[in-house]
Amino acid sequence: MDRWSWQSKTTKAAEEKKSHIPSVRLYNGDDKTEFDKGSLEITTHRIIWNDGRRGIELPLKLVVRVDSVEATFTKSAKVVLTLSPPDHARDPGPVQTSKYDFVKLSFLKGGHLDAKALLVSLLSEKRWEKGVVAMKGSSSLMGGGLVHIERQIESSRAETDQSLNAAFRDIDALMDKGKDMVALAERITVKLSEKADSPGGDETLELKSHLLSIGISNPVTRETHGTGTKYHASLGDELARMLRAPLQQCGGVMSVSEVYCRYNRARGVALVSPEDVVNACKTLTPAHHGMELKRFSSGVLVVEGDNFNSVMRTLVDTITENTCVSALTLSSIMAIPLMLARERLMAGEQHGLLCRDETEEGIFFYKNLFVEEPRG
Repeated sequence: MDRWSWQSKTTKAAEEKKSHIPSVRLYNGDDKTEFDKGSLEITTHRIIWNDGRRGIELPLKLVVRVDSVEATFTKSAKVVLTLSPPDHARDPGPVQTSKYDFVKLSFLKGGHLDAKALLVSLLSEKRWEKGVVAMKGSSSLMGGGLVHIERQIESSRAETDQSLNAAFRDIDALMDKGKDMVALAERITVKLSEKADSPGGDETLELKSHLLSIGISNPVTRETHGTGTKYHASLGDELARMLRAPLQQCGGVMSVSEVYCRYNRARGVALVSPEDVVNACKTLTPAHHGMELKRFSSGVLVVEGDNFNSVMRTLVDTITENTCVSALTLSSIMAIPLMLARERLMAGEQHGLLCRDETEEGIFFYKNLFVEEPRG
């Protein structure tokens, strides 16, 4: 206990409070002390014990090792702190000399493992040393005066402006090259379309799909198609042309968030806001575009193709092959997001094609044997 000193009310430089634990008893080595049932406060610099009438503190720089002792039927859990020799010029404390080089903290109401982990972490950080370095650095900065600070701010602003100018020059060059690449991809696509029926047609079609995914050469913009309803209708037409193939690959249903990502990736640099994408989706109709915007009962917005019966038939066939599926299983089998898998199962149940079984392992869906499968 000769390393403990009476508590100082002054906060150390850069000190932070980390934990407060009630009902802690202090031991001088293996001996009980009069410091019983006080609160323990751990900061980045010290350990403070206080019972409301008096307080003592132990600098963390004196702690060299932290161990713990588990509770037994008659004894509480403890944290054992092995200490380095006391400083010669130390502040006064409750004990002047001690035969022990360790102290014990007895946690009467638990919390010893959290305290141990926190102390180990603080000892590895040694924040009390960093605080001194920070103080020295700040004092040297103050010595430079306001002129020095203003010069630093001006220099930082100039570097930022230079970096932004270089970045925008790179973006302009990328936009010019991007338009050329999209135009080249479209020319190659036209030539490949003429050879689709020739030998090796599968490879030709695959290459064509990759080229089409490069982007949209002349995207709809407010400058070329106006604003408001007309602009969103033009966006919807462009969106429908771009989504036709991806929507079939996704099983006829795609979340609006995925539509937004795919659409902007195809547009390249002329990006569209999420609000404009949603408004464009609202203009889609099955009669003119072969798809439409729908909202699931959970509130999720999706773009759904006009092949609902085909989607449901595929769903029923998948469940029949696997006897039963959960949303997670269906997501893995059909390679669709978990959210869409769950909503697709709910839609199948609402249309009477599926029935559910709620178990402790989760919710599983089976084919409804009392109805006919959708045809289309």
